[in-house]
Amino acid sequence: MLDHFAAHPEQSYTLSELSQALDINVASLLSVLQALTDAGYLARHPRRKTYGLGMSVVAVGHAALTRHRVVDRARSELRVLAAESGAQYVVSAVAGDSIVILAVDGRGRSPEVWAGERLPLLPPLGQVFLAWSGAGSGEIRRWLDRTAVGAPLPHHLDAAMAVVRERGWSANRDTSARTALGEALAALADAPRDARLRERVAESVASLGDDYELLAVAADGRYRLATLSAPVFDQHGSVALALTLTGLPELTGERLMALADQLTGVARVLGTEIGGRPPVLSAG
Repeated sequence: MLDHFAAHPEQSYTLSELSQALDINVASLLSVLQALTDAGYLARHPRRKTYGLGMSVVAVGHAALTRHRVVDRARSELRVLAAESGAQYVVSAVAGDSIVILAVDGRGRSPEVWAGERLPLLPPLGQVFLAWSGAGSGEIRRWLDRTAVGAPLPHHLDAAMAVVRERGWSANRDTSARTALGEALAALADAPRDARLRERVAESVASLGDDYELLAVAADGRYRLATLSAPVFDQHGSVALALTLTGLPELTGERLMALADQLTGVARVLGTEIGGRPPVLSAG
C-alpha cells in the first residue's frame, strides 16, 4: 500500500481504484486504509472520499534520513555533477527482490524514473549491485532464480560483471529495448499486482540483450547511455547504494570516462564517510 502511494506521491485514489490496482478485496483494504488514516500515514478527502499520503509519512522520512544520512549527502554531491552534465541523478538501493529509487533530481530526459519507484531485480538489471558478489554466491543465485535463466551464470553476464568490477562503474546502453522497459515499468507502477504487466516487464528485461552493458570505451567513440552507475560500499563490503546518472546527452568516450571518474570519486567519498570498504574477492 505505502509503496503504491510512494510511487505516486501527488495522487489520490478512491477505495475501488486502490482495490483494483493492488488486487486486494475491498473489505480487507478498507481496514488497512482506516488504520493508516487514523495514524496519519494517509489522509482521506472528506468530500471526494479519496486517499493520499498523510503528514506522518513526513516524520518517518525525516527519521529515516537521520539514520541514513548518506542518502542526503549523496543528493548534495550528485546535484552538482548532474547540473554540470545536464543529466538526472538517481540514488537507489536493493530491498528484497527490488531496486528502490530513493532520490531523483536534475534535468535529464528520463521522466519514467521517480523517487519511490521499484524496479525488478532481474538479470541484467542490478549488475552494479551484484558484480562484487562471487559467481556462486547466494545473491547471484537468487538473482538468477527470478528468471528462466539456467543454473550457471550466463557467460555474457559473467563477462559484463567482470568489467564492472575491474573499472568500478557500470554503463548501460540506451536502446529501444531499454525504452520499452521504461514504458512497461511506468504501466506496472499504476497496477503493481497486474500479472499481465509483470510478465510484460519480465519480457522487456529479457529483451535487453547481451550488449546491455557497455564493455569497452574508445576515447573518440560516441555513446548513448541509459545509465552510468557507481557503487557505494558499506562497512561489510556490500553495495549499500548505487549512484546513477541518467538522461545523459550523447557522450564522447573521453567525456564518458571523465564522468565515470567523477561519479566513482563521489561514491568513494560517501563510502569513506560511512566506514565502507570495497570487498575482497577470492580468486575463485
